[in-house]
Amino acid sequence: MTVEKEKAAAISLIDEKLLQSCIHCGLCLPACPTYLATGRETESPRGRIYLLSLLAKGQIEPDKRAAEHINSCLGCMGCQTACPSGVDYEKILDQARPFFSKRQDRRKRRLMRLAFSQILPNYKRLHMLGKLLRLWQQSRMNRFVPLVPLPAKLKKRLIDWEKFLPPVPEFTPLPKQSWQSGKKDGEIQLFSGCVMDIFYNQVNHASIRLLTKQRQIVSVPEQTCCGALAQHSGESDIAKDLAKKNIELFENLKGDIVVTSAGCGAMLKNYGELLHDDPEWKERAEEFSHRVKDITEALDSGTFSQAPAPLEGKIAYHAACHLSHVQKVREAPVRLLNSIAGLELVPLQEPEHCCGSAGIYNLLETEMSLQVLERKINFIKESTATAVVTTNPGCLLQLQSGIDAQELPIKVYHLVELLDKAYTKE
Repeated sequence: MTVEKEKAAAISLIDEKLLQSCIHCGLCLPACPTYLATGRETESPRGRIYLLSLLAKGQIEPDKRAAEHINSCLGCMGCQTACPSGVDYEKILDQARPFFSKRQDRRKRRLMRLAFSQILPNYKRLHMLGKLLRLWQQSRMNRFVPLVPLPAKLKKRLIDWEKFLPPVPEFTPLPKQSWQSGKKDGEIQLFSGCVMDIFYNQVNHASIRLLTKQRQIVSVPEQTCCGALAQHSGESDIAKDLAKKNIELFENLKGDIVVTSAGCGAMLKNYGELLHDDPEWKERAEEFSHRVKDITEALDSGTFSQAPAPLEGKIAYHAACHLSHVQKVREAPVRLLNSIAGLELVPLQEPEHCCGSAGIYNLLETEMSLQVLERKINFIKESTATAVVTTNPGCLLQLQSGIDAQELPIKVYHLVELLDKAYTKE
């Protein structure tokens, strides 16, 4: 692409009204993990908006440095919560990312598109990958990575990636439908997720048990990847294709669509916006999104058929970005934790600040991800918690890696796992 064409593409990059809505007051700065980690204006929300404004005006080139500042954004949307002017930062990112994704290394982009379109949506291939990862861990082959003759930078990256990989559990297929005797209160379609069901298959099983205890009939229908990782990487064409597939698979089924991953839930609730300019799909997408509930919303709105058994422990709650900032679900998780006698919910500084996972951000921007994680782990240590609870697989992976790195005696749980302990404890 010629320089002139690149400038033209940059000028049409983002709706000018979105950029002008930012008054550059700086109230977003304390809410931005990358700004707190670096102290650099270019790694802040208003700095990135200013950079995009300059691009749109043709005053700077859409070069590698500009791309680095945009790509370093976690997309946690903490700034959007803090903004007094109502800047739609999420929409700004969604419009900017496809522009920059087309300008990254071709081999890297080709590999990512392959993963988004051919691996994550194909559950047979994904389960095979999960088995291979489990075999890799059981054979302890990771011990030999430092000995392999690779470039130092690549070797360090592989070692860092290994830290983010939790023990892969043995996969147990989810039942197509739960069995419930007597009266039933409703019907639910469980969205099990792709990465969620590989790494945290036990959470999906626990969710079905808990919903069944609320006299719900839970079905696990055919489904595909939600498209969040593709969308966050600027591959919106793949995300839209996956959204349409899920809409087709769910639209003739009854009941709420309940999601155990905060990141997936945020994406599914955004299908209406994702397909808003497609006359054939707009209304269908909106109807789909209105049915989506996070697992904490579903459990909080239902009634259990028994009281929870008491549990002991000091719990810190890390609010997943895409649950608190995007879905605006804040009270339900806390109410559910407080409903368990014996648990002490201890204060956590910056509970809604990103842990640095952000989809595959920790794989692509590993150094920055670890800086953000360090701040989060330090606050968890200061809280004196014996366990930290969250609701997103990326957060679970990230927090566990940070706690393991510092050898802290702190457990990491999905909130559903604690509830399951309380309601299924003998």
